[in-house]
Amino acid sequence: MIDGQPSDTALQVAASRAAHLRFDPAPHLLEDVHAADLLGPDAIAKVDGYGQNGPWILQENRLFMPLRARYVEDRLREGHARGIRQFVILGAGLDSFVFRQPTDLSDLRVFEIDHPSMQAWKRARLRALGWTLPDNARYVPCDFERSRVSEVLAKTDFDPNEPAIVSWMGVVYYLEKPTVEATFRDLSSILSPESEVVFDVMRPWDELPERYEEIRSVLAQYLSGAGEPHINRYRREEIIHTVQESGFPDVLVEERQELERRYLAPLETDIPLSHRFRLVVARVP
Repeated sequence: MIDGQPSDTALQVAASRAAHLRFDPAPHLLEDVHAADLLGPDAIAKVDGYGQNGPWILQENRLFMPLRARYVEDRLREGHARGIRQFVILGAGLDSFVFRQPTDLSDLRVFEIDHPSMQAWKRARLRALGWTLPDNARYVPCDFERSRVSEVLAKTDFDPNEPAIVSWMGVVYYLEKPTVEATFRDLSSILSPESEVVFDVMRPWDELPERYEEIRSVLAQYLSGAGEPHINRYRREEIIHTVQESGFPDVLVEERQELERRYLAPLETDIPLSHRFRLVVARVP
């Protein structure tokens, strides 16, 4: 991202979540009623781009971005039932969980970790809205290319002796692979048993249907212009090996068919599940 500015892709993720609520009929994957407000004055224009007449790739994102957030929150609820009380969101962007958190999860400690520029923009937006940060939320600035997550969490009340659910959605593919590996090693050094890191990765171009190749150059141009190019992609076997070698022996790579059954089957939508991403869980036994 560009220093001093909010992440453009983070704004687009929020727009896709707001668009899902606006354009798709109930039931929704995620009821993110705060996304449009967090976007600010440009919300209407951004959200409109994901409408029925928008590009197919944006419509696809309108479904997948809420789906991956719902997936994380489902893992969080399952973890909470096992006694987990810490939730770490790496690359939080305009995530709104702390404002939507169910009352039965209010005993969580929530740590939003993000680039200082993005976090400063978000906090300014919250002040403009007059929203008060919940008592169980902590905002922690961190540049993943320059700082370790363990270092910034050590300055908070995060307890490495207690398990945690870590969300790392929409970040891995913006980092060099050595940085990804170093972050996993760092996380494995501070996460106690029963913890999980829930994240997504991009699949290689040669694994995708032909329609993606047709927009490849357009996507690359947009991301480069935003200062947020995609710089890595992982095959299934490679990401499993990377995670295991970094200290997480237990790795779950969700199958596309299972995600369709669990999340898309109950919906009234013709939008297909994106082929671009894999959802992965790294677990500490």
